[in-house]
Amino acid sequence: MGRVNGVEVLALWDTESMSCVVKTELVRPEQMMGSYELCMLIDGIVKQFPKATAEIDIPFYKGHAKALCMDKPVQEMIMAIFQEHLG
Repeated sequence: MGRVNGVEVLALWDTESMSCVVKTELVRPEQMMGSYELCMLIDGIVKQFPKATAEIDIPFYKGHAKALCMDKPVQEMIMAIFQEHLG
């Protein structure tokens, strides 16, 4: 469990992920960065997703994280274990 912008969510830590992901509906409009990033999904398909910064509160991390916004992610938040996505 964790929180994205104060909303309780199910969170998944992914040691293989190169990007953090949050469900689009959890992101406020002013948090959108106005840019996009390509992401290869588990099935090998590459798609483009909007980028945002969101307030994250999960065990072992509390603060802002850069994330890709997906309408239907596997979990409401997928947290990569790479420091460059945090802060």
